[in-house]
Amino acid sequence: MMKDRTVLDATFEESRKLVDESYVEEALKVSSNKQDRNRFWGEMVSILIGTISILLLGPDTCTNSAFNKELLWSQRTFDFWIICNWVLTLGFILYALIGKIKIRKTKFLRDYDFNQKIIVGLGISCIFIAIIMLPNTAAFLHSVIFEFLYIILCVVISYKVMVKLYREEMTVLYGRAYQNQRAMKVNKFTDWISKNIIVLGAILFVVKGLFSGLKNIQGALLTAIAPLFIMAFWWFGLWIYFEKTLEGYYLKKYSEQYRQLYGYSKDEWYGDKVDDWNRMKTIEKHLKQNEEERKLKKKIEKDVKGIRDDEE
Repeated sequence: MMKDRTVLDATFEESRKLVDESYVEEALKVSSNKQDRNRFWGEMVSILIGTISILLLGPDTCTNSAFNKELLWSQRTFDFWIICNWVLTLGFILYALIGKIKIRKTKFLRDYDFNQKIIVGLGISCIFIAIIMLPNTAAFLHSVIFEFLYIILCVVISYKVMVKLYREEMTVLYGRAYQNQRAMKVNKFTDWISKNIIVLGAILFVVKGLFSGLKNIQGALLTAIAPLFIMAFWWFGLWIYFEKTLEGYYLKKYSEQYRQLYGYSKDEWYGDKVDDWNRMKTIEKHLKQNEEERKLKKKIEKDVKGIRDDEE
């Protein structure tokens, strides 16, 4: 039944509603060894930007008198989060390297591999930066309760973003909205939490602002929304790469069907036994031929339509 199916269960024919020829061509365009090496450095930036930011945002960075220093975390607490970040960063780098080794014999999947790594790397970075920003927000607003409010709000928004993206893909694949009773109940609960958390946070912000004498409204607002602002980068990344990652998954699952459907040779598709430069030249020639065929088909359709209009 539909309620038991997931986006991963789509058949080859259903997956074609997402994976069109333009995606396949784009995946092949960026599948060379050189492009893959460049993208690897992009993956490293996505994870290392979090590590670098955490090292810069230490407990002694807040010198403004508006901050309540007693609410800032101790050095030991910061060290704990730094160690956690290092462990995950090293794990991610190892995971990325292993992925590169595995993908070298299936080069058509390099775009899929990159999209996965970007989502994971960016997610780790944004989550840790947002965590490190929590004591600054609490110290500026003179209340530790904001740490818990932002954690709950970030979790709720992340859930809602992923569910929204998931529903959209389910609708495209299966032709109707995603209906799952458990998910609908959780979604109603998260709606209630997010609305009440925002209202509570706004009230507390105003009260704290009035009684603590906050004068720099611009600075207050920037500091108050810092965790959400950082997490917004990951939500934006999800919005960009979620569908692309799903398309790559189907390309991997039905690799031979798609290769035969669009007429690519095994050398072009897998590229594990041919010179990479010659492979990319062959792909470039193939794509150029596809473009010329599309233009010719479009011209013929236009001419046929013109003839029919004249006859009418």
